[in-house]
Amino acid sequence: MDLKERQLLTHRASDELGKFSMWLRLYIKDPLDATQSEKMVLDLLDEVTAECFRQGADMIGHIKSFLTAEGGSTISVSLIDMDIPPTVQVRFDGTKMMRGELIVHVIVHGMWDPQVREASLKVTKDFMAQRSIDYEVINDFYEKEKRIKE
Repeated sequence: MDLKERQLLTHRASDELGKFSMWLRLYIKDPLDATQSEKMVLDLLDEVTAECFRQGADMIGHIKSFLTAEGGSTISVSLIDMDIPPTVQVRFDGTKMMRGELIVHVIVHGMWDPQVREASLKVTKDFMAQRSIDYEVINDFYEKEKRIKE
């Protein structure tokens, strides 16, 4: 193990937080209204969170998402504790969503970044398949570099 790898392991061990972010483009065959879109986002976050807990997470740092539909309608969700309802802001203009972009950030305690990434992507794949929603991953990120400057 070289110095850079050792520093990254030390950094992860000291904060003990697994972090992952994904940006998805959604293609929806059966258009979703605001209520259906909100439920989709909430259900996805619930399933990602549950999978992280099954794999060893013991506390939520912060799980949040931001959905933008064509035309600019948005939904944002913020979850900080499974026992507290998430904060949800729906800004849909009454149209139904056929295409959208969804950004999801997951920060949990007790897992490392690669595990959070793997769990999030697997849950998302299964979740979208069950709902016949096609999607593509525009970007996914987990910390490969420590963020402190040398």
